[in-house]
Amino acid sequence: MTAVISQVERFEAANLANNFSHATGPFQVFALESVIDMNVYINVTSQGECATLTAAYGNNFFTYWPQHLYCLVHINSMASSLQMLTASGVAIVYPQNSDPAFVASTVANVATNADCVTACATKRNCAGVEYSSANRNCVLYQPRASTFPDVSAGWVYNPISNVDNAGVQYSQMTLAALPNTYIKESIPGVASLQACASSAKSKSYTLFAFNSATRVCVYYAPTPSPTKVLSLVNTPLVAVVLSGTFGADVASGAMAASTAADCYKLCVPSLNLCFASVFDSASNTCTYVKPSFDASSTLGWIIPKTLPDSMATVSQVDFYFTAHQDDHELFMSAPIYYSIKSPTTKSVFVYMSAGDASRTDGWWQARETGTLAASKTWVNIFGLYSPVSVSSTVLFNGHHIQKIVIGNTVHYFLRLSEANLELVLNKNQQKAPLDQPNEPYANAQAVKNVLKSIIVAEATKVAKVTASYSNYLIDPSEDHVLHVATGRVTAELLNADTLFKTCVSQTPFFGYQYWLDAVNMKDPEKISQRAVWLGLGVGIFNQHGDQTWSDHSPALGRTYTGNAVIKTAACAF
Repeated sequence: MTAVISQVERFEAANLANNFSHATGPFQVFALESVIDMNVYINVTSQGECATLTAAYGNNFFTYWPQHLYCLVHINSMASSLQMLTASGVAIVYPQNSDPAFVASTVANVATNADCVTACATKRNCAGVEYSSANRNCVLYQPRASTFPDVSAGWVYNPISNVDNAGVQYSQMTLAALPNTYIKESIPGVASLQACASSAKSKSYTLFAFNSATRVCVYYAPTPSPTKVLSLVNTPLVAVVLSGTFGADVASGAMAASTAADCYKLCVPSLNLCFASVFDSASNTCTYVKPSFDASSTLGWIIPKTLPDSMATVSQVDFYFTAHQDDHELFMSAPIYYSIKSPTTKSVFVYMSAGDASRTDGWWQARETGTLAASKTWVNIFGLYSPVSVSSTVLFNGHHIQKIVIGNTVHYFLRLSEANLELVLNKNQQKAPLDQPNEPYANAQAVKNVLKSIIVAEATKVAKVTASYSNYLIDPSEDHVLHVATGRVTAELLNADTLFKTCVSQTPFFGYQYWLDAVNMKDPEKISQRAVWLGLGVGIFNQHGDQTWSDHSPALGRTYTGNAVIKTAACAF
């Protein structure tokens, strides 16, 4: 722990200096990570957040140190023999091994797995077991005592994750299957889980499973029922709903709820491995159901289009002009929460740099994936729109620009390298984007022309339009040079153009000037920002492998604004 403190302090100092430069990417927290098989995340505010972070990155075991707000996530090899106990004493098979250092004892001649679990449950501080039916040995695991009194150990397993790939959106639950009773069709020789999901969707099945050992894809259907509703886990507010139920051959447990919606909220997969709730409208009873264990099988269910993926009515458009993909999540998060929460408000994000940090290893592409994952997190929080992304390429002023729509959010990526964006905006030098080398921006005015075209395209015939950008007037030397430059050119455009100067309200936001000042955000936008930052980091990690939570997590909870310019006239362009 002493080594962790020392190296995290060095990381924080180096990271603080690095934020003002676009010469490098994120720092690693400390050099011991690969040696001691753990990842360290700083500014983690609770055991619950540490558990959420652990599960989001696909891990199971963590140590939390509240004095320093450190979350230490242990990295273990994949397996399917370890069972960990929940707070209620339920044994759940985990997909990772525990470290041999945590073996407390081995009990011989244990007759059954259930007896092994019981032995753990009755032993103080026992956390999990491994049982071998061949030699009837029961291995008991427990955390080791810490020399620091406030340190705690924890374990978590969230078996369900969402997949959005090749036009198919589905949820997947590893190590899971249903009884053969519910199989409606079986397809051999299927190449992958993705192929199984695509096949299920094409044949209008919702439930499916793929066995990686046999390459068999099966389609399931519940037993029909006129009064029972099966709500499969999806987003926090929106379930995948089927009519029907399962019989006694599918494990279940009673819960107390008076509506199907309330029943659905009580199904927490990490608590008891449930994958759905069942509500009976005739008896007003609520139960959860969980699958059987199968080490080679992944259970899945197609997510149908139950939410709109486009806006029917737009009453307001809020633009956010930034240098980097994560600037708005960090520095403008409070108003964005309310923008996306409104079903008739369109939030448009325009990123002027590629965010490449002079790297050529896929870093800027991963940052784009990260910010899109952040928007999906916001969209899922409110449950108003489908989180599926729709990509297109648009042509503005001779520039082909990537456009991606997710619900009521729109993203434009100009993709100038950070170095070249600085030269274009501050030196009026001609430079081309990374993805369009034959379409250079001649000067800063050329960038403004594209920004204008984006505003007109997204806000035509909308009376209320707002624009947010980085502060460039107050203490600019204390911020990133590209924050200042992008804020300046945006303000110059809005203040000079006759279409915008009388009707577009403007709010400048501070960046690094106040990034470690007092936390001034309130819930619910404050807690949602943390979820969004985690979603962004997981998106980057899954594509690129870099850990980014700790780079900026100490700055979360702050939204400082400069002098807002409020316009009352209606826009008419």
